[in-house]
Amino acid sequence: MVKINISIEGEDISEIVEEIMNIGIELVKSNRKEIREMMKVLAEEAIEVLMEKKTLEKGAQLYKKINSEINWTYKRDRP
Repeated sequence: MVKINISIEGEDISEIVEEIMNIGIELVKSNRKEIREMMKVLAEEAIEVLMEKKTLEKGAQLYKKINSEINWTYKRDRP
């Protein structure tokens, strides 16, 4: 097994990643309103995608398969 240590300007890469994470967390905390607005837009887009006919048809097929499996299992395990 080979272990590779990467350092940039004398700092350990894990320290750099940790600092980037801290900056990201602070950005999210200080921009909550904007983050919420972005999440609302993404949620609306996701709902639109889920409402497309092809997606609904796939969902209906999956529902039928799940329902059929539940019914079959119930009948099989019924005393």
